[in-house]
Amino acid sequence: MRTRAPPQMNMAELASRVQPRDGELRSARTHRTTVRTRLASSFDVSRLAPIGSHARGTAIRSFSDLDVLVVLRRNEAKWGGSIVSSATVLGRVREDLQARYAFSDIRRDQQAAVVNFAADQQSLDVVPAIFHRFETGRPVYLIPDGSGGWFETSPETHDRFFLIANARSGGKLRKVSQLIKWWKFSRAQSIPMQSFHVDILLAVSEICVGVKPYTHCLYQAFKLLADRECRGLRDPCGIAGTIYAAQTEHQWQAANVAVSFALDHARAALSAEVVKDYEEANRQWSIVFNDTY
Repeated sequence: MRTRAPPQMNMAELASRVQPRDGELRSARTHRTTVRTRLASSFDVSRLAPIGSHARGTAIRSFSDLDVLVVLRRNEAKWGGSIVSSATVLGRVREDLQARYAFSDIRRDQQAAVVNFAADQQSLDVVPAIFHRFETGRPVYLIPDGSGGWFETSPETHDRFFLIANARSGGKLRKVSQLIKWWKFSRAQSIPMQSFHVDILLAVSEICVGVKPYTHCLYQAFKLLADRECRGLRDPCGIAGTIYAAQTEHQWQAANVAVSFALDHARAALSAEVVKDYEEANRQWSIVFNDTY
């Protein structure tokens, strides 16, 4: 009796399974509302907006943190006519949130006050910002640079750039980005690659445009990262300078090793698909995703 070959791994189905859960999205909305209410009672807040993967629709379940931009009126960052150190503003925001979330761990990283909620696994990165100028009709803000200074960013501009590229791909870009992020977190120790870099690099490359399966898009994504050796990307919107794949030299080296490993097995998976050896193709993709597909 002839044995039926196993079906080819369905990447579109995997992409649907890694979407944020409804409970996570509800918690995100609740956390944002609570944070805005708290900070508005202590600071002159202009607006609070979701940024990052959740804003671009590339967040994945369990792993994507919440990021919010808290835009403060300029008077909150001025002293004697000059803008104070971003570390000072960030410290004030962290202290205020600690008073609200007394039972939660709140730390300060380079650009945000990070709230690790005691009730669930989500953390919220609160990034203080000051309006700076308009660029092509969209606001540009100053946010902490990690060294006490400020640098420019425009989440609305980058989100629009990504969404336009996603539309050109027929919606495939967003899901490929989510699959790359699932790969990032599928290892015992997550791969230290910046999600923003992944989103913008894939949008610029247009590797998701055209009629091609997700497996080919994934292979091309890994090849692109490998060919570029995970180097920084010049911001195509001309605002953020260089968008780096990793924050440190050690992380950059680790990312390159992980990308090379994934590319080798993605290439082997595609070769197996060509000869319809789906069992081997699935085995290779299983290695890429560390049996988490």
